[in-house]
Amino acid sequence: MEIKQCLFDKEKELDQLVALQNKVYESRGIKFSRKGFLFWYVNNPFGRVISFNAFDGEKMVSHQSFVPEVMLVDGRQVRCLRSMSVVTLPEYRGKGIFSLLTNKAVEEARRQGYEFIYAITNGNSYPAFIKHCGFSSITRLEVKVGLGNHIEEDGDKTYKRYWTEESLRWRLSRRKYLSVGSSILGKHGKVTTYMGVCDPELVGQMNLECGGRWGVRLYVGLGARLPWSYFNVPKFVKHSPFHLIFKDLTEGQLPPMTKDNVFYQLLDYDVA
Repeated sequence: MEIKQCLFDKEKELDQLVALQNKVYESRGIKFSRKGFLFWYVNNPFGRVISFNAFDGEKMVSHQSFVPEVMLVDGRQVRCLRSMSVVTLPEYRGKGIFSLLTNKAVEEARRQGYEFIYAITNGNSYPAFIKHCGFSSITRLEVKVGLGNHIEEDGDKTYKRYWTEESLRWRLSRRKYLSVGSSILGKHGKVTTYMGVCDPELVGQMNLECGGRWGVRLYVGLGARLPWSYFNVPKFVKHSPFHLIFKDLTEGQLPPMTKDNVFYQLLDYDVA
């Protein structure tokens, strides 16, 4: 088994990653391509991905990636990373590969001066992040459905995502999004997703098509003030536990992240 850091600036690396992802997700009918990984890993205006991968010969068998972002922490712009697209082939699981890759990526993140790492994890990766990689469990994201577009930050939260005109335009370039005032909406099949709320002037600069003021919306996030017309989604219809986890890389210089001091939206982590 060989461990390599990949920047995914070579076609061979991208092809190996796409093959790995498609193999792991073939039973769910999900197909990956180079285009999506180039978007997040290479063309990200916040920086290039930090990724470590395990190889058995020429075959990539496990993948960990930390994607650069910027958050406001008590109003200060902080460089941080989000873990995404973590996979291991079934026959290589239970061998400690995931923890090895994650801890190597954490070391590189420290070397590059990032201040924290977080992830929205599923039930498979959550235990290893907590037990073997030093991450803290914060809470699960809320999943609700309802009517209305007037959603806002519930008070002044300590942690919230930072967007500029350039970065928001990049984020919204992958598919068609809609807007209603300061709200951004997405369409996933027949479902309208409430992606989030941003500064009205910033949203106006995106020149999005109006999404209409009525209709059922799906909300996934944390720290928002929602209209009374939003209700919790039953657990049995949720696709993922949406665990929010956190790792401070500053030796305690950051304020603790808690379930009550984060404003987080679908726009901030959904890869679609």
